[in-house]
Amino acid sequence: MPRTRDDTHVVRPRLVHIAPLLVGVLIAVRASEAIRANSFLWHVRAGSLQIDLGSVLTEDPFSFTAAGEAWRTQSWLVELAYGSAESAFGSLAWANWLVFGAGIILFFLMGIAVYQRSPSVLVTTGALLVGVWLFAPFAQARPVIVSYVLLAVVVVVLTRPDHLAWALVPIFWVFAAVHGSWILAGGLVVLELIRTRNVILLRAGIAALGATLLTAHGVGAWAVLGSFARNREALTLIQEWAPPDFADIAQAPFVLIIVGVLVGLARQRISLADLIVVVPFLAYGLTSQRSVFPADIVLVPFAAMALPLPTPSRETMSRGMVVAAMVAVALVALLPMLTRPLGVLDPDRFPSDDVVDAIRGTRAFNDTAVGGYLIFEAWPGHTVYIDDRAELYGYDRLAEFRRALAGDYRTLFADLDIETAVVAVDTPLAVRLAEDGWRPVVTTEAFIAFAP
Repeated sequence: MPRTRDDTHVVRPRLVHIAPLLVGVLIAVRASEAIRANSFLWHVRAGSLQIDLGSVLTEDPFSFTAAGEAWRTQSWLVELAYGSAESAFGSLAWANWLVFGAGIILFFLMGIAVYQRSPSVLVTTGALLVGVWLFAPFAQARPVIVSYVLLAVVVVVLTRPDHLAWALVPIFWVFAAVHGSWILAGGLVVLELIRTRNVILLRAGIAALGATLLTAHGVGAWAVLGSFARNREALTLIQEWAPPDFADIAQAPFVLIIVGVLVGLARQRISLADLIVVVPFLAYGLTSQRSVFPADIVLVPFAAMALPLPTPSRETMSRGMVVAAMVAVALVALLPMLTRPLGVLDPDRFPSDDVVDAIRGTRAFNDTAVGGYLIFEAWPGHTVYIDDRAELYGYDRLAEFRRALAGDYRTLFADLDIETAVVAVDTPLAVRLAEDGWRPVVTTEAFIAFAP
């Protein structure tokens, strides 16, 4: 149950009220970094293609290994926005601003959810700092960042189901058009329904479920989930789908969430009924690296209840001083966005133009990260060998790719009539190709373009 404090209804401006704004500084630092998400790049191209076609994609147009095979892009609504932004702006700087804006909205919503259960600015700030840490590896302009915001919206709606439950209907329509993780929010609603037995929530939840069938994909929104389920084994070959490693500093703070839940339960601040929601999402957070942060969005309000509510300081500031301090912190938060170059692609992640030109239009071997970039940069004149769409390529193709990257490439290259290859310089395949007489056409610090 949410905790209350006798004086929480009295607004006394204090310096501590500025603390949550510091989260914005960290979001801006991360949002202003170079673009590393290869999947973001192919989502942009998928958006521009769907705008041209006037319909959503239902088969693969981007590869020569799966061309024409059934494939639905789960994020068509975001992709349309990406394609429109690409045509409207002269650079990808909008992608950094998207991450910044989405991050600010996301953590504002998370702050509301935490404060509902632990009405303390300091506790809320601490919970948000843990969240920012877990969010950092995923602070890229992929559609999943929009799904985080929508999941946080659902969490907030569920704090006031009697008043807000019917908002779930448009939320779920948008969610199903944005990312397949809408099913995670659906699971949260079901668990909350079991916990509360709220009739209004039941009716709104049924309507929200029906809304997922009314997107451009129709029942295909559910078929996307089936595709991922069938290719679960293939997903394990993608790093972010691997089990979480809490010895890794990027994921270690999730242990604080686990401890917070256990302590809150021991202190009876988390009820047995709360466990109906808490236990499944704890289990979910332990399934993969990409599950850790979504689990945090749901669990952090519960974990924050383990912390004692600090006694408010009696020192107050004038309203003018508080506003001035908030403006100062907001300006500091914007500095990275205003002073660092935006829309820049990470040169260690993506090949330079001369490398791309060396393999453009050929049947070229590439890795999953480079595949996303080539779809963005060189399609339609160039189709790719592979990219990170594990639900399309399946386990066998991804396993074959990994064997080739490790140096066992000859059968694959012969079967697919591979003419060129773009390979990161530090891979065993780069060494093996050089040993076997493949000619390095272009060499940079990060990549080598090979021809036979």
